[in-house]
Amino acid sequence: MSLTSSPASFPGLEPAPQATFELLAGGRAAFERILRRIGEARRSVEMRAFEWRDDDAGRCVARALLAAAERGVKITIWKDRIGGYYEHLEATKQSFFHKKIGFGARCQLWAMMIFYGRWGSLAQRRSELAEALVAHPNVRFVSEKRFDHAKLYQFDDETVILGGMGIGDDFRDVNVDFMVEISGGDAALRLAARYEGRACFDPGRPFDYLLHAFRGQALTGESLSAQRLQLIAGVRERLTIAMAYLGDPEPTAAVVEAVKRGVQVTLLTAARANVGTDINLLTCARILRLTDSAENLRLVFHPRMVHAKVLVGDGEWVDLGSTNFTRLSHGGYEEVDVFCRDRMFARRVEQAIEQEVRAGEQARLPLDYRLWRLAFELGVSAFQGRSKAR
Repeated sequence: MSLTSSPASFPGLEPAPQATFELLAGGRAAFERILRRIGEARRSVEMRAFEWRDDDAGRCVARALLAAAERGVKITIWKDRIGGYYEHLEATKQSFFHKKIGFGARCQLWAMMIFYGRWGSLAQRRSELAEALVAHPNVRFVSEKRFDHAKLYQFDDETVILGGMGIGDDFRDVNVDFMVEISGGDAALRLAARYEGRACFDPGRPFDYLLHAFRGQALTGESLSAQRLQLIAGVRERLTIAMAYLGDPEPTAAVVEAVKRGVQVTLLTAARANVGTDINLLTCARILRLTDSAENLRLVFHPRMVHAKVLVGDGEWVDLGSTNFTRLSHGGYEEVDVFCRDRMFARRVEQAIEQEVRAGEQARLPLDYRLWRLAFELGVSAFQGRSKAR
């Protein structure tokens, strides 16, 4: 479903032409579009990936990129090494790129395996495809401990796809998640200006990017968390949220306040998250207690992993991207969301979330969380967020 915005502009650039927004609901739709755009790219593909698994989905993306590089397309891959911990722990337990596990990473992986009761893999199988992709002269591969949680693709500096999905079979086939494709409207130019700190977030634009980027933030002094809180505080009638991970007290308080002032709030999350389950459950319990499980609150647990990070306010605006309701997202990781003021697009996103709500069950007190597990999960978050240096 394509939607058109009115013209937009920002300092230093010519007025933007019209932009189109297309919701990619679910992994199948998103990966099909990403592979198609890679296949159509003429000049460049730039992407940021947090998790990239060595499985069918991961290899499909890599083969498409390698084919693009073979035909002369310049490929830039920003791959965060922090994501390797989860690649070694979950799903196939095979990382596409991070095959060597150092002593520190081994210790962290052992701790996570013991705590979550899941056996990860310290033995990583060689990937000739990954080696060929990294070695190709048209591919620039940057793999650092960058704390970059973005899920972002740019094609020919014209089209942007972003959202909550990593690269792997679970993201493609299992999780509840969303991506959005933005075409035209100087989408890539605006994104570059935001990342480089040449433009501040402007909620009055038809669309913009909510961003927590270390370089940009150092220049603009912005706070993604504060900007989100302002958006939530301005909601008058209904607030619809699909969120993977919770726990930051400030957005939790903002949701509670919205319920108390009479806003119809829907919050969809997983009944059991892949990680951080007890933090999620504690946060949901607090929301229910502080609102007395109000009639204008629907807190819904989905049987599958909800990996989405989406807010819709009053059916008027959408915040969709990689940013969770966690301190790690709001202050530790680099994140990127698109903010769009388009009622048709907002309605489409609300409908997609509502479809998933129907597959879940409304949460009721008491909720089953354990304080000792909470302490570990909070410790992991604090450890990962202890340094913002690249």
